[in-house]
Amino acid sequence: MIVIGGMDNLVKSCLSLGAFLFTSIIKRDKRIVLCTGWFGRRFADNSRYMFLYLNEQKKVLGLKKIIWLTNDSRILEELKEQGFCVYKGNSVMGIYYHLRAKYFFYDQFLYDFHTTLIHGGKHINLWHGMPIKKFGLLNGLKWSLNDGYLLTCSKHGDLTLGKCFDVRPERLIHGMYPRNYYLLHDIPFHLKMEAFYLRQIDEIKRNGRKILFYLPTFRRNSSLCFLGESDEHKIKDLFLFFEQNGYSLLSKLHFRGVELHDDIVNLENRLFLNLPPEVDIYPFLKKADMLLTDYSSVLFDFLYLDRDIVCLPYDLQEYKEKDQGLLLDYDSLPVDRVNNLDELKEYLSKKNSGEEMELRRTRRKEWLLRCFEDGTMNDVVDAVFTEN
Repeated sequence: MIVIGGMDNLVKSCLSLGAFLFTSIIKRDKRIVLCTGWFGRRFADNSRYMFLYLNEQKKVLGLKKIIWLTNDSRILEELKEQGFCVYKGNSVMGIYYHLRAKYFFYDQFLYDFHTTLIHGGKHINLWHGMPIKKFGLLNGLKWSLNDGYLLTCSKHGDLTLGKCFDVRPERLIHGMYPRNYYLLHDIPFHLKMEAFYLRQIDEIKRNGRKILFYLPTFRRNSSLCFLGESDEHKIKDLFLFFEQNGYSLLSKLHFRGVELHDDIVNLENRLFLNLPPEVDIYPFLKKADMLLTDYSSVLFDFLYLDRDIVCLPYDLQEYKEKDQGLLLDYDSLPVDRVNNLDELKEYLSKKNSGEEMELRRTRRKEWLLRCFEDGTMNDVVDAVFTEN
């Protein structure tokens, strides 16, 4: 068994060396781009919106092919139906374009690509949010980008997001998150599942109800306690309050939490709509009148919409000490804060003065500028596609 195992490792090493030598010799095409993310299982986040943006700007940028790599047959077929270039990651054409592409965009792990086949390309980690919680190097984990690039958006991003990775300072890119560009512009394509739920939300809004969008973050050490409350009577009281005050609750559990902890919400109410975990939230953020979250980076993106943000950090001390921990002073965030559902109802009932509303808006604008520095997609494109 030891010999066989040794032979397996030898074969893998030889194949890797062969791929390295081949990709060192082959000429990569600067007009070909590969995008993927989330293990090839979702069409979501910054890599999705970079893919859509590059397709819209294809002629302007002189690009020949912008390719989405997926492992999901449904995503493959829906993108094909719309005329996009899409392949399975392990298909012959997927492998071929690994070898031919010059640019590789992803949102989390480089091994969403076949890493032995992308030597000599330019690898750009777009990540998926300006962090509030610690991860990567800040939690003692080695996370090297292997001479790749990282979109940090700003100096603030350099000091937070940039510190979570082993990445060279000169390879930090400032500019706009692609997903935030599409918070401010029409999204050119929706998956069928997204369109289905968007129609439901439009109907809710036509009935005059305000959408409170609840987006709890991933918890590493515990399973979900929805809204921080296990008492069913208090949940029922909350929805009675929603009924009387013109609210509906929209929510989506974190994809990773569902995957690792089997998080689920056992709640049926006509004023409640829970999105599937694989759905991308950005088509729905635009529909929200108010964001309800805890430690999720989505709150920084929501600043672009200049709408109220309220946080429900029901497990703040536990999260700081026993989960991932925080890298920012939580009290400094440009949000309102409640600690339980009674406080949430009180907050939603309160009538704010014009002075209070203007103070909130000022804080939001300050943090928006701090995180994103008026960056644009042109800044990102120039940084990536301009050769040094």
